[in-house]
Amino acid sequence: MMTDKNSMGRRLRELRKAKGLTQVDVAAALDVSRSHITQVELGADPGFSTFIQLAKFYDVSLDYLFSGRAETSTILSTNINCQAPYTAEELALIELWREMNEGQRELLLSMIEKAVRLNVA
Repeated sequence: MMTDKNSMGRRLRELRKAKGLTQVDVAAALDVSRSHITQVELGADPGFSTFIQLAKFYDVSLDYLFSGRAETSTILSTNINCQAPYTAEELALIELWREMNEGQRELLLSMIEKAVRLNVA
């Protein structure tokens, strides 16, 4: 299965921002140039060595970086309803959610809340 390199770059950017780091911080930790980190986040091939370093740095699996398959150690929430393992459908929803803009997310949440409330009533 091939991955979309832009998706991998997006995951790397999200991981970096979630840790409150700059591209300079990541580049210094991996001993690479900031421009290399920029290019990788934009979809360039990081090279095998950097790929491994990035996975170790962010404490995620190579599979997660490459394909986006969630793993419990990096994505778990304390909410019992968000515990792994995730189904393929849940992972697909997460991937789509990350591609949405804020307006689309608000609309989707509103629709889901209404659908759930209809089933509860």
